Amino acid sequence: MTRGETVSKTLATFQKVFGAGENINEQTTADDIRAWDSLNHVMLIQELEKTFNLKFNLFEIIEIRDVAGMVDYIFSKTGE
Repeated sequence: MTRGETVSKTLATFQKVFGAGENINEQTTADDIRAWDSLNHVMLIQELEKTFNLKFNLFEIIEIRDVAGMVDYIFSKTGE
């Protein structure tokens, strides 16, 4: 999977969890999305695990608070 594909799938998953009305891009942080709280962070992780068929290490991802960090983490696990 290319980084571009990872970005596209990640953004689509963020839209699914937080709603299509949110303007989400790689620079989006947790502070930019009102609904990005600890509960929705867990829901996001679950959806990303399904989307990418991965099992994330909770200790590695718990502090990720922006889209770019999540893309980088996923790409490190799935990238070419």
